[in-house]
Amino acid sequence: MKRAERLFHILAFAWQLGAFGTLLSLGSSDTGELGAANNPLTTIGNAALLGVVLVLMLSHWRMVLRLAPGMWPVLGLVSLAFLSTTWSDYPAVTVRRAGTLATITMWAWYITARYDLKDIISIVRQVMWPAALASLAIGIGGLGRDPDGDWAGLFQLKNELGMIMALGIISFFYTLLAEMFSQRPRSLTILFSVAGLLLCCGLLYLSQSRTAWVTGLIGLIFCVVTKLTHKRVGAAIIIWTAIVLLLGPAVVLAMDQLGTIAAMLGRDSSLTGRVDLWLALQSYIMQRPWLGHGLGAFWVDQSPNVLEIWTAVDWHPPNAHDGWLDLLLELGVVGLSLAAIQMLLLLANGIRAVIDGQEPGAQYLLATVFAILIHNLTESGLVRPGLSWCLLVVATAALAKIARERQTTRQPRFAVRFQRREPTASPRVR
Repeated sequence: MKRAERLFHILAFAWQLGAFGTLLSLGSSDTGELGAANNPLTTIGNAALLGVVLVLMLSHWRMVLRLAPGMWPVLGLVSLAFLSTTWSDYPAVTVRRAGTLATITMWAWYITARYDLKDIISIVRQVMWPAALASLAIGIGGLGRDPDGDWAGLFQLKNELGMIMALGIISFFYTLLAEMFSQRPRSLTILFSVAGLLLCCGLLYLSQSRTAWVTGLIGLIFCVVTKLTHKRVGAAIIIWTAIVLLLGPAVVLAMDQLGTIAAMLGRDSSLTGRVDLWLALQSYIMQRPWLGHGLGAFWVDQSPNVLEIWTAVDWHPPNAHDGWLDLLLELGVVGLSLAAIQMLLLLANGIRAVIDGQEPGAQYLLATVFAILIHNLTESGLVRPGLSWCLLVVATAALAKIARERQTTRQPRFAVRFQRREPTASPRVR
């Protein structure tokens, strides 16, 4: 039974990656932002996943509910997504998108409550191997490529392949570091980690997704940073303080030298039209600043707003190419605030968990969260069904689990201070 459940979770995670998206989109007339979501097979698959997850959650409801207090920003965003149906211009789209978001949330919540972080990271690696090998085979066979020759592999878009391979690089590199610094390193694990790392690096390059290149590099850097600060308070204070102090100037410098950086990455100063798109979206954000247009209800092909934007920028973007802007468009300032609180809590609790050292897997969570935040600066996926949201929910639930375990294993200071001491024997008087 345990093996069957683990196999289900492997397939469920592959489903979140969109590994079946290319097959399901065949014959679909919708090429917009919804993509394969309109396909009846996708709806059936999401319904089946929801049904199984509900059964599993009900059978382990006490274990799941223990993590609920730490999940409030996530649950708030999902609730807001459903509420946005009432003001959405396309309520059917919003309901479908919110339902898929809730399904992914419950699955990620359950799997984190059910398994240790080590097992979850193992599931990620087990999905990465077939996804990478299948993408390689499809690409060699001449399929899974766009007109420019960039690889999309098993996925619909090259940016999807790039992001997933960047995640694979982080997963295999983290495993490699953990194994090399363990007391008894296993040669076979090191060999498979190196092979997986090289395979993902090759596919990342073939995707030609520049954002994913930066995401993978940032992920590698933070894997090293989290390893250096694991159980090291002094090093953590120095390194994380330096990162915080340098982050602001680095962003300002990057914006000032945007043209030079884009040229180094083989792009123009407008980031392939993204800058013009971001400027054009400002007025649409101000139309509904507080609650947005509804989850998934802005980037609909039939929407007059989308047609106006496509005409203004002279290309057909399927989304804002920025996770934060898309969140503002769909759920407004309220949704953006909830997401910002969630990210701040993730970073603060993640850094604390890494320094505390009680759960080594917290290093992986923190590196993954940083990579997702970087990726969503020029791609969308922050609060919408897919890989980024799935991993953010896993990180939120896992850090809540770590915090709960920390509270149960450590006594409060006042309890230790006033703990009754055992009486000591008085010295004998001769």
